[in-house]
Amino acid sequence: MNIRELRAELKQWGRFWANKELLQGYASTSVTARCCEMLQTGIWISSDKHLFSHQADEIFVPHYIEQLDKKMHTLPLQQKAVITKRYIKQKKLSLTERLALLHAETILFQEYS
Repeated sequence: MNIRELRAELKQWGRFWANKELLQGYASTSVTARCCEMLQTGIWISSDKHLFSHQADEIFVPHYIEQLDKKMHTLPLQQKAVITKRYIKQKKLSLTERLALLHAETILFQEYS
């Protein structure tokens, strides 16, 4: 594997996790507003049970994504953050962040070699 192939895998990894983040939603009303509504109406039901499912436990993670995740856990926190910012969030990086990214990619490349 060369560095270009590693970056291609990191892009796939980032797209995978970015798509999983997009599927998460937020409640349309706050907890406080729901409690007030329940007290006013006297009806003690909740229509947001879908928000409390265990989706994270049900996600199928392909083997190659899982392998890359395991390698990510060996990196320092700052390097994990910069990889997440670059490949999942797809944000622009500062010069310092680009250097940290290059260092993280180098470490990952060495682990693959």
